[in-house]
Amino acid sequence: MKRIHLFLTLAIAIIFASCKDESVVPKSTVSITINLPELVSINKNINVDFTNNNTGEKQQLSIDYSKKIGVIEIEEGVYNITAKGDGVETDTTNKTTTSRDVKLSGLLENMPINGEIKSITIKPTISIESKGFVFKELYFSGSKTPAGRMYLKDKYFEIYNNTSKVLYADGLVIAESVHTTTLSKNPFAKIIDSAFVVHTLYSIPGDGNDYPVQPGKGIILCDVAINHKASNSNSIDLSKADFEWYDKHRIDVDVPSVPNLVKNFSYSPTIWTPHNRGVKAYAIFKPKGSMKDYMTKNIIDYTTPSGRVRKRYKIPNDLIIDAVELSTPSRFKKKALSASLDFSYTHCGDGDDARFGKCVRRKVKEVIDGRTILMDTNDSRKDFESTVDPKPKSLN
Repeated sequence: MKRIHLFLTLAIAIIFASCKDESVVPKSTVSITINLPELVSINKNINVDFTNNNTGEKQQLSIDYSKKIGVIEIEEGVYNITAKGDGVETDTTNKTTTSRDVKLSGLLENMPINGEIKSITIKPTISIESKGFVFKELYFSGSKTPAGRMYLKDKYFEIYNNTSKVLYADGLVIAESVHTTTLSKNPFAKIIDSAFVVHTLYSIPGDGNDYPVQPGKGIILCDVAINHKASNSNSIDLSKADFEWYDKHRIDVDVPSVPNLVKNFSYSPTIWTPHNRGVKAYAIFKPKGSMKDYMTKNIIDYTTPSGRVRKRYKIPNDLIIDAVELSTPSRFKKKALSASLDFSYTHCGDGDDARFGKCVRRKVKEVIDGRTILMDTNDSRKDFESTVDPKPKSLN
């Protein structure tokens, strides 16, 4: 009897030890090197965050600014690695030295960590500072009718003057990314830190002083500028919108009393509608010269997944005034924007029906002398409220 008891005890111990061994995840020693942009130095530590894509667990490494290299031990897996810090950019031109404080941000997506030792180099870039206009609301999902049908003609973007001075919207261009953020490969990854590749270019008309936007006020760019509630009680009133994008197609609708955006380019042979699952990125910019000159200098060839070559356009990152990345959390794969333009992304729902009739809205930072200032850290996860009721031209 004692022998049987001893045998059972040993068997249980062996099984327990075996299970315990199987649950241990191997670890890797990771060496991180920070490769700073040209002319940039740092005098503070850079924080590097490791997020395990499978478990969601996070670890942080603070890298000594004087060494620009750090070591951390983490479990093997696939990680998103982000780096953030403060730096100083110094330039000497014509014997004159100028310097400015800059924000640095870097991102490595879906990085496999395995083996005993792993060496990684991350290259943070300078975060682009706000130049006045920002996206306030992006309403891209459309709505549903009481009968449950999709209603997609009520989409709009609100662009807001986040400064204390009058800005002119003349010539402002809105663009949508070619890359879809739920795809595992961004075909423009090699140039992401210098340019943003797009397949729509709609611009606000005017000669430079025709469309002033007061401090703390916004303008609405929409598909169809009518009160959509009249035919769909679940929709919104866009009868006071400032501009429409109109594609001059038989299935499109034009409201004569509302100015049309200038259609410079669209990939669609019929009408353009923003992707209703929110898996694209959007930017606003102004070319330095004429729109014609910009398009001549920035056209590129793009090979579609089916093998066809198409003409698309790149926007140099330093021309971009504001940009917002969108995706669906459960399917996000690759960014369309450089981390310096938008460090993360925001969303409406998660590709499900929760997105209908909702928008993403930029948060309020503060109110000074009655003027509302919106959050603008170039990190949409922090700057925006997700899946909220649309309130065009309202901060209440």
